[in-house]
Amino acid sequence: MARKGWDSLSPGYRARIEKAGLTRADYEVGQSLQKARGHANTPEHPRQFDASKYPKYASERRRLTSQVEQKKHRIFSGGPKWNPNKSRAHIRDKPPSMKLLRWAINADEQDILNAIREDPETFYFLGYH
Repeated sequence: MARKGWDSLSPGYRARIEKAGLTRADYEVGQSLQKARGHANTPEHPRQFDASKYPKYASERRRLTSQVEQKKHRIFSGGPKWNPNKSRAHIRDKPPSMKLLRWAINADEQDILNAIREDPETFYFLGYH
């Protein structure tokens, strides 16, 4: 997909690119904008990343995911529909942002139940059956 021309970019976005150290010439020859978009050390999409390219991110994601899985087990495992394999699949199939993982770790049980009820798409990763 071809990029927009430099002059078609908003002034704010051009400033963001320049602040990240890219010049107009860099942009026009197709330099990566990953750093300018705030993803120098993290993938742009949680589902599409290479753990070898982002080892620190991968390690942190595994740690947070494990904590969320443990919390889901504590909250839901007493119920008749609890399925640990499906619980893990919910996180794996639609990985949440790191921000959502951290939120789930710090949220109390009632906040988690409310989140699932009010926005099941966003909080799909908290599902378990």
